[in-house]
Amino acid sequence: MVEGPVNPLRAYLESWHRQDIDGACEVLDDGCVVVDSHGTVLRGPAAVAEWMSAWVSAGGVVHDLAVTEETEGDGVVTAQWVLQVTWQGVEATVEGRSVAHVREDRITYLRDYATTGPLGDWDGTWQR
Repeated sequence: MVEGPVNPLRAYLESWHRQDIDGACEVLDDGCVVVDSHGTVLRGPAAVAEWMSAWVSAGGVVHDLAVTEETEGDGVVTAQWVLQVTWQGVEATVEGRSVAHVREDRITYLRDYATTGPLGDWDGTWQR
C-alpha cells in the first residue's frame, strides 16, 4: 500500500472505505462531475451523497482498500487500487484506477475505471 500525505483523491477513496459520506463530499468542488466505472454521471456533491447513501443503504460495503500506486502533477491525481467489497450479498475483488482533476484541494472531475473479472494473460480467446 502506498503511504504518504493524503491528497483529495485518497481522502475520497478512504471515505468510501469508512462509509463516510460527509468526508467524501468534503473534498468535492461544488461543480464537480463524478463518473463511476459503470458510466453513471453524478453532478455535484449532493448527487454523490445521494448515490453513496443509496449504495450503503442497499448493503454495499468496502471491506478493504489498498492503494497500490499514486501519481500527482499538473492538477491531476491518479490512484490505482484494489477493493474487497460486498455488493448485493456477493463478496468480490475489484481492481481499478481513479483519475481526478483537482483545483484548490477540491476534486472538480473524477473518473473511475474498474474490473471485477480476473486478470489474465492473453490466450488467443476473448473474455466475456
